[in-house]
Amino acid sequence: MLEVSHIEARYGQVTALHDISLSVREGEIVVLLGVNGAGKSTTLKAISGLLHPARGEITFDGRRIDRMSPETIVRRGIAHVPEGRHVFPGLTVRENLIIGASNRRSSAAALERDIEEILEIFPELRRLYTQAAWSLSGGQQQMLVIGRGLMAKPRLLMLDEPSLGLAPVIVKKVFNTISQINAQGMTILLVEQNVNLGLKVAHRAYLLETGKIIRTDSAEALRDDKSLRNVMLGASAPAHPGSQTTRQL
Repeated sequence: MLEVSHIEARYGQVTALHDISLSVREGEIVVLLGVNGAGKSTTLKAISGLLHPARGEITFDGRRIDRMSPETIVRRGIAHVPEGRHVFPGLTVRENLIIGASNRRSSAAALERDIEEILEIFPELRRLYTQAAWSLSGGQQQMLVIGRGLMAKPRLLMLDEPSLGLAPVIVKKVFNTISQINAQGMTILLVEQNVNLGLKVAHRAYLLETGKIIRTDSAEALRDDKSLRNVMLGASAPAHPGSQTTRQL
């Protein structure tokens, strides 16, 4: 479905991504792991068109997208839910959800059906439906931005740090929902600093360090690898038996 091939990305003169290659297959949850500054969010920005790679290619369903605008990429079927819960604070929950469908033409009846589907996934938003987004808690805002992303009817949903700043009980609820969405057929590319959470829901994982992929493996294999803790603390881990740095699984 998604193929990222040898991309390099820069912020001015600073190279943030070095020769990044990864893939996401239909129906998977793939997680990008790494400490702050590893290049995880930059990778999502390159895929969604917010940052154009200096070199390399990104293809979605066999079509190159790395020079397309963010709006075009959304219409192609990729929705990006960025870090930081960027709700429109002065708009209601309903209005925020409607904005999520702005990439497509829908009848009023179809739009209402789509909103109802989101409220089924996030029942807590139903009672908050007419409230301003600024009045929601952090967890409720996270549910809203994921719901807004789903309103675009994507084939690939990219989530950047959905657990950030949330209480553990809310994090558990959000990740249960991510698993539920995936079980219903949604392909997900997830950025997550919480290793245990990310590997619990994912099928495969890529480990990034200073803008490079240093390891890729199944989530199960990485869950069992105690040396992964060293990488998340900033030190490179030794190679895992049977695993290569850029091996595609």
